[in-house]
Amino acid sequence: MTLVSANEIASLLGFSAAAKDDMLIVTAGRNKIQLVAGAAAAWLNVELVPLAAPCIQRNAQWFLESRSALKLFNALLSRSGKDESLQWGGEAPAAPSAPEAPPASVPRETPGPPLSPELPTVQPSPGSSASARPVLKGVRWGIEEEKIRAVMDFEGQGDPEIQRSTGSVKVFFAPSATSLSGLPSPYREVNVGSLNFGDRILLDFTSSLPVLEILLLDAPRRLVIDYRRGGASPPAPVKTPQLPDVPRPVSPTPVRSPARSGKRIVVVDPGHGGRDPGAVANRLREKDINLSVSRMLVAKLKELGMDARLTRDTDVYLTLRQRTDIANRMNADVFVSVHTNALPPGRSATGMEIYLMALPTDKDAMELARFENRELAEHNGDTDAAADKRTQMLLNILGNMQQNAKIHESTGFAEYLFNAGKTGGIKMRRVAQAPFYVLRGAAMPAVLVELGFLTDRQEARLLADKSYQQRMANALAQGIHEYLKNN
Repeated sequence: MTLVSANEIASLLGFSAAAKDDMLIVTAGRNKIQLVAGAAAAWLNVELVPLAAPCIQRNAQWFLESRSALKLFNALLSRSGKDESLQWGGEAPAAPSAPEAPPASVPRETPGPPLSPELPTVQPSPGSSASARPVLKGVRWGIEEEKIRAVMDFEGQGDPEIQRSTGSVKVFFAPSATSLSGLPSPYREVNVGSLNFGDRILLDFTSSLPVLEILLLDAPRRLVIDYRRGGASPPAPVKTPQLPDVPRPVSPTPVRSPARSGKRIVVVDPGHGGRDPGAVANRLREKDINLSVSRMLVAKLKELGMDARLTRDTDVYLTLRQRTDIANRMNADVFVSVHTNALPPGRSATGMEIYLMALPTDKDAMELARFENRELAEHNGDTDAAADKRTQMLLNILGNMQQNAKIHESTGFAEYLFNAGKTGGIKMRRVAQAPFYVLRGAAMPAVLVELGFLTDRQEARLLADKSYQQRMANALAQGIHEYLKNN
């Protein structure tokens, strides 16, 4: 692939570019791009934009894959209200072409019989090639009693390529210069992921529902996938758009279970436990403080009228995967993982921190994520190096997943907690992002709270004090209550 300097592009466009450790921040007015060395995604304001390859830092330069650079800086120009569209002068950088799969037919214009899910199919139109792929404009969704519909609007020459297998429909488009709307899916019965390969974008639709039909339609050009729901009732709180094919976006709010009570569900996860004590300092064990504050938090949430539940109520060991699985099974509205912080000898800090699952904001956030994720190494009988490798892999997964809606929701949730802590007289250090495995599988807004630093002697005394634990629990409960009341 061809790599280009983000610093030089920013300079040519007249944008400011400031380096901070392993991060480059490019600012255009009130909008900004944040590049993190080694991450296959970048921040565009609060949105996570996938890149075709990880960003590379060499000395004072940050290098991006050429097509990803165009996509990212075009999006920054658009957000800044400028009509310019960037392109490379002269001959565009060459990229290796992907092998084409054997062609098969997809019904066009009029509905036809359902395609067999066992037969892999690919649809380029006759004579189409990778260079003739159309550009995806966005995804729209609709629902009625017997079907869920996904509509992909596109423009340009050729037809999208479609590959089918059991439970999956893969659709390939040309890269888009703007961020995609309509991702992730608003319906839990159908999931969609997005991967950027530089010269093409893949949308991967997965579902246990049978595919009713796939249609290529014109005026406007669009690809429609219908899933059969078997007569199920539509999820209650999601506003139902008209069918067929009306260009009205559906809110990405998570679907609520029809069997739920009227109360909002909060799952509180006391970090560590059992054979995993977490951080140990000043004669305190993290797992004990986490459980004590979590119990107080759940009790206060119940006082405020919420259905609050713990992932563990005793000193037992749970894997990171089990914790979010519990929240997903309970169909929780929000997920809060409670932890206590620590620093190596010679370093000191105090205050509560709130993290969401995303690219790291700085090296401290990355180191904390590595520490917390090493629980996986112990559980799997691996070394710390193996856990660190998984953390790096998670950085790349973040760049390949379209979870912008969840990240945006989690950012808002974290801000409510931060403000409530300040109002409650708790020293609040910051809201930050890092790749925590315990937050990865949560299907709802999710944050990780670091109550304070056990390694600071004065703060350790506070953390061990029951009255201060109650103050922290009350503040967090108020933040959760305010968030759910307004969202």
